[in-house]
Amino acid sequence: MGKSIPSSGAGAIRVLLKNKKDLHFELQSKKESEARISYLYDIYYENVTGTLNMSVSDGEVKIAALNLSVGKVITLENDQNLKKFCRYILEQDGQCA
Repeated sequence: MGKSIPSSGAGAIRVLLKNKKDLHFELQSKKESEARISYLYDIYYENVTGTLNMSVSDGEVKIAALNLSVGKVITLENDQNLKKFCRYILEQDGQCA
């Protein structure tokens, strides 16, 4: 059992990356348009659920937002670890070449 994410959502990405074995996710949609691919994932971990939206262009995560049930929205603007989290999700789901 991993560490719970605090109700404030502080450090959520760090907690998720350190406790990957307790993290579960499911791809809800994948849309391709020209050089961009958009993904929507449902995220499940311990005491929270959420959705992860991301846009990938040229193999790099350009836009990402993790909306957690604790009322916290994490973006690339407020947590650079989100890029690592997105990369992990894509690799585990076989979406990376």
